[in-house]
Parts: sequence; structure tokens; C-alpha cells
Amino acid sequence: MAQGDFLTVGLSGDKELKAKLRQLGMAALPAGGRSLFDSATNIMSISKEQYVPVETGTLKSSGFVQPPDTTGNNVSVYLGYGGAAAPYALAVHENPRAGKTGGVSPSGKKYKRWATVGQWKYLEQPVNENLGNVVSKLKRDLDREFAKLGR
Repeated sequence: MAQGDFLTVGLSGDKELKAKLRQLGMAALPAGGRSLFDSATNIMSISKEQYVPVETGTLKSSGFVQPPDTTGNNVSVYLGYGGAAAPYALAVHENPRAGKTGGVSPSGKKYKRWATVGQWKYLEQPVNENLGNVVSKLKRDLDREFAKLGR
């Protein structure tokens, strides 16, 4: 992925979930946003604890989850790494050697500093591994909202 690219995940195929969303109408948007924000926060925690390479800590501390953004009938939650660490974040995310170099470049040159933990795809992997949990949580949270409305 190039800098500024986004990984977009669409949830589809769950007929029961889609039917609930239609019945809930506008009440689904804030409830869905809260659910997605909670899931994104959990994924970011997993990424930081288990996957992100740590050299100085700048990359790890740049992780963020933005509050839900509602536009029309869509709710989006953005999470990522960046800020001052953006160029490094992208380079490391796409480097299969990230966190695994042992302090030596592919040409044999010794690095002055290097990450001793973590791996590449440090955000993409926990997102992919948790998509099923995101859908399940979203369904549970919408069911709870549905019950509150007495439907």
C-alpha cells in the first residue's frame, strides 16, 4: 500500500444483520459506530501489544483510532499509525524483515538501531484476524439496541 492508501473492509453477506439494520433505521448508525469504535480500539491494542515493531517507541505511540464518522447511511471508523512516524510506519508495514533483522541489513551491514520485536503487516494482520469478531460484536450490539427499542 502507498502512503495515504486505506484498507477498506466492507461487511456484507449476513442477511440477518442487514435485516436488523433496516429495521433499526437511524438508531443503527450511532450504535454501529460505537460498536465499530470499540472493535477498532481492541484491534489497535492487539497490534501494539503483539505486532508493531518497536525501535524507539515512536511508531507504537503513533497508533490512533478516530471516533465514528457518520456520513449519510454509512459509519466509518479509521485506525492507523502515522504522524511523525508516517514514513517509517509505511516502510516497516511493507517490509517482511521488520522486527526480524537481528540488526543486520540484507547486504550484511550492521544497523546502529533496530526493532527487536514485532513484524510487518502489524496492523493489517490483526484487522484480518479479528474481522469475524467485529461482525459478531456488531450483531450483538445491534441486537441489544433493537431490544431497547422494543422491536
